[in-house]
Amino acid sequence: MNDANAITKPLMTVLCVDDELDIIHAMKRLLRKQNYNLLFASSGEKALEVMRQNNVDLIISDMRMPAMSGAELLEKVATSYPNSYRILLTGYADMESTVSATNKGKILKYIQKPWDNDELISSIEEGLEKVKLHK
Repeated sequence: MNDANAITKPLMTVLCVDDELDIIHAMKRLLRKQNYNLLFASSGEKALEVMRQNNVDLIISDMRMPAMSGAELLEKVATSYPNSYRILLTGYADMESTVSATNKGKILKYIQKPWDNDELISSIEEGLEKVKLHK
């Protein structure tokens, strides 16, 4: 079969949300070689706007952000976009708020900052596989 007849699979869309520009840049560097459609937002409100305009398969959100926490964002995502896989990225070890966020936001995975690159990519791949199974 030649390339013209090859069926290309649509890229899975990953949205990264963090109010720290350095974290966004680190995510871009880490994920740029992956075969994803990458989107970025610097706040919960901007993330929701991105999600209204795009079919997002997986969202990774920082926990501590001004105006809307990652937990609040992912709770809204769970309600409005239940098929999106939700990962919480947290830079502090406050287990009580992490457990609460996991329950309220139906967060499917949480990862500590600073993250291990292989663990983060593996978690994204695992999440996207689960999304594919439900399509």
